[in-house]
Amino acid sequence: MSCKSWTLPRLSQSGPSSHSLLNSVRLTYALCAFLNCFLHAAMRNMLGMIILKMVMPHPEDHLETASQVAEQLGGHNVSTAGRCGDYRGMPNPIIQVAKTGDLSWTRNQELTFPGIYYYGYVVSIFLSGYLADRCSSKRIFILSIILTALVYILLPFTAHYSFEAAAVNLVICGFLAGGGNPALYKLFVIWAHPTERTSLIAFAYSGILIGSLTVYPLAGFLSEFSWELPFYVIGCASLVFGILCIWLIYDNLDQHPRITKKELEYLQQGVLVQNTQTVKVPWKKLLSSLPVYSFIMTHVFHNYTFLVLAISMPRLMREAMEFDLRHVGVFSSIPFLGACCSKAVCILGGSYLERRMGSYQNWMRRLFYVICCIVAICCTIGIIMSDCGYKMLVLFMLTLLMCFSDLGFSIYWPTLLYFGPSFAGLISGMANGLAHLSGFLAPLLVASLVHTGNKSEWNMVLLTVIAFNIMALLVFGLCSSTKLQPWDPRSNKAPTENRESKENNS
Repeated sequence: MSCKSWTLPRLSQSGPSSHSLLNSVRLTYALCAFLNCFLHAAMRNMLGMIILKMVMPHPEDHLETASQVAEQLGGHNVSTAGRCGDYRGMPNPIIQVAKTGDLSWTRNQELTFPGIYYYGYVVSIFLSGYLADRCSSKRIFILSIILTALVYILLPFTAHYSFEAAAVNLVICGFLAGGGNPALYKLFVIWAHPTERTSLIAFAYSGILIGSLTVYPLAGFLSEFSWELPFYVIGCASLVFGILCIWLIYDNLDQHPRITKKELEYLQQGVLVQNTQTVKVPWKKLLSSLPVYSFIMTHVFHNYTFLVLAISMPRLMREAMEFDLRHVGVFSSIPFLGACCSKAVCILGGSYLERRMGSYQNWMRRLFYVICCIVAICCTIGIIMSDCGYKMLVLFMLTLLMCFSDLGFSIYWPTLLYFGPSFAGLISGMANGLAHLSGFLAPLLVASLVHTGNKSEWNMVLLTVIAFNIMALLVFGLCSSTKLQPWDPRSNKAPTENRESKENNS
């Protein structure tokens, strides 16, 4: 089996040395990739928010609504005891109750439903990488977003029919969505100059954070009219975007009708070299390499925190911290601002720090990652110790947790480009597939721990976040490496390149 290396080639001196991103086809594709990540993140993360509006209240739910309390006490001023221990007085004139859904699902079904998306996602992300190397990446990219949108629009209809029908619909939706990720990644080989790939890919994948940040308040607002409306709005927007991509994205340089001659020559510097780079995968050495296992397991443990918060954040806000249902969407999006700030810092300052690290890069990355994990653990402990009387403090700690969690991701994820650059696509695909198992395992864990929604039950979920951060800290801190491994073909060229650079410097 062979694998095409997408790593930075040695560029020839022919052709233009630079080309502005403004009004370029490179920027067009980067924006399309950003919107694709934005819409996919919005579709899957919205489920954690909108499920609160889809399902009818359960008789076993101990959280009484304000109207129920007022009715019991004859309409006078009431004082209720929250499940996390906060006693609040609620005057009768301002008592309002947010609309709830009309689906008679059980609490277990309600908790596990958002994670069903990842059953299909995990399967397709393993398979679609194989197809992306052998089929048209443009077709896979476009078919993924269009078909996902169509299936997503049908989800409210299947949900009204039965839980089982909605679950099958969501599995198909996740399968179609996961198929577009490798194609999106591969197209950057064509539509990004090698010296721009890090920044353009970081910009594209920041769409995941922006989509998560935006969808909670948007879904909360739209669901005030009906819980089905967010599915139609986001689904139709994705469908229109997918159709427009037919004229915006192309598989290779020669097919693009709007590319200028100067930009064509600029992009060809990297593409021509890369098309000739085909190497065999040393499976035995690769699968027995400690840095490979360290990278994969770090991603598996680290990704758990993001998936748990992305899927369960609205329910955590509603049940554990007792935020008003009408405001849950807005407050659930705030922690993602921390991740966006972290991403901005990494995009603007990452290259500068990498150049300054030099030979100390390996232990510096370990040190920074350990610090990020320790801060994340401390924030989680603070959330566990706080009740709903400290809502803003908990919100601040969640924001700080997301900030340092994303910063930790930006520290360990690039190490793959150092120890195994020729097989970065293959190893990252394996890591992503295993890491997203948490997407459906985490909701099952939440369902088994959170029976009534009180704060002590949610504290058990947060303890698992601490445990996974500790495991990630130990694995990466003790076993990670940025040293180019001997099984990577580029290691045979490293001594020659080092000698040539020394001669040039002398």
